[in-house]
Amino acid sequence: MNHDEAIELLGAYALDAVPPEETEAVSAHVADCPICLEELNQYRKVAAGLAPPASPPPPEIWDRIASELGTAPEPLRLVRSTTAGRHASSTWALRAAAAVAAIALAVLGWEVAHLNGRVGQLQAAVSKSGIAQAASAAALEPNSRRSELRSPSGSLTADVIVTEAGQGYLVASTLPALRASRTYQLWGLSGQGAAPVSLGLLGQVPSPAAFRVDRRVRELAISAEPLGGTVAPTTPVLVEGSV
Repeated sequence: MNHDEAIELLGAYALDAVPPEETEAVSAHVADCPICLEELNQYRKVAAGLAPPASPPPPEIWDRIASELGTAPEPLRLVRSTTAGRHASSTWALRAAAAVAAIALAVLGWEVAHLNGRVGQLQAAVSKSGIAQAASAAALEPNSRRSELRSPSGSLTADVIVTEAGQGYLVASTLPALRASRTYQLWGLSGQGAAPVSLGLLGQVPSPAAFRVDRRVRELAISAEPLGGTVAPTTPVLVEGSV
């Protein structure tokens, strides 16, 4: 492999994207060519800035890179220029830099999405932990009321605590997780014949959760509603009970 051929492959070589049959030839040339060694070190410095994601990026990332570079949809499948000399080397350096930039954007996008997901999960866990601690404290208040909401068959239950000040907590339930398009909704009833009033959405997994209760509320009920909630129950009540 001559100098011009080797220098065209340095960007890909730094990214471990050179076909196996050419890797040994590039390695041998770099070992004897200080110019290529210096350029390879520069490529590796750029590549080193691309931190690996916590889990492998999805395959479509490579399709996206290939589309941006106008190549076949394979991870950095390189096409060797037939033009010799400095112009060819400069052209390839630009293409290699574009490849590195494309990878940086694609992998960074994947990492940001992955990180956002993990941060969201962490925030949700912290929120639920805080509600659970507040509910435990509420249970120790002497005038707090604890009630069990039950389905007609008794197979579904939900335990609630309501403080004297009207702060309520759903602390446990046997309600199953809903699909993403549905949410549990909590309702309050102030007396027989009164229209139910929404006290809040409980999400796909209902406990733990916090809510406020008006002093006039005498009963609580939970139904499964479309995501976003409704102004009145549109499905049968799953569990209910007095407070």
